[in-house]
Amino acid sequence: MWAIAAADFGAELELVEVPEPVAGPNELKVRLFAASVNPFDRKVVNGMLRSSAPHQFPLVPGTDGAGEVAGSGERIFGTFFHRPVGGGTYAEYVTVPAGNALAPLPDDMDPAVAAALPTAGMTALQLVESLGAAESVLIVGASGGVGSFAVQIARAAGKRVIPIGRGDTLVEADALIDLVSADRSSFEANARYAPLAFNTNYVSADQAQNFGMKGSRETLVRLASMVQAGDLEVPIARRVPLREAADVFAGHGPGKTVIIM
Repeated sequence: MWAIAAADFGAELELVEVPEPVAGPNELKVRLFAASVNPFDRKVVNGMLRSSAPHQFPLVPGTDGAGEVAGSGERIFGTFFHRPVGGGTYAEYVTVPAGNALAPLPDDMDPAVAAALPTAGMTALQLVESLGAAESVLIVGASGGVGSFAVQIARAAGKRVIPIGRGDTLVEADALIDLVSADRSSFEANARYAPLAFNTNYVSADQAQNFGMKGSRETLVRLASMVQAGDLEVPIARRVPLREAADVFAGHGPGKTVIIM
């Protein structure tokens, strides 16, 4: 099968031909329709998990996707991360533990839209729900995948949203969602503007401020229902065929990049 992979940690992505994966006990083999690109994927290629998880090479990145279960034909979408790391969704086929956060792919939903939902959508929904009764929220990095979802979900919840882009001045608010800061000092400078603050890069000395998404089938079903009802728009900026996807880490402005198989 064809896949986009890195030969080693930190290597450039390239189109490669690799054997189709074989599902083990309690795993599903899935023929992918689409896979979305997340910042986490680049971090994995750069070796973020090298000391905490086994890896396989060539390393195929990718955690989110939508496809069809081989054999049964069931259409699903969700998160496909598993160990060893490196058998990801930037490929024609993937295996996934049956217990992962997976949900039925609605017949009337574009697989590219479904593939773009899982990590970014679940993170945004859970972040907004963590704000409780906060009436106003600063969202730093509002134009990215998580940010664009968070803006929509927070506004739908009746909150006053203040999107913060590069160079914008922060103002005081009830809460802060920081999707950008990569170091403690940057986050702490932003967190001064709100009594309740979260970041997604685990840079705070206060562990309660380091937000981690908890994936579930139920959350995926909720997100799909929101999209179907027209309450949530999925910001896909670029759709790229698998065989032309070696440059997907290059960045192409706001919105999600989705690889089409």
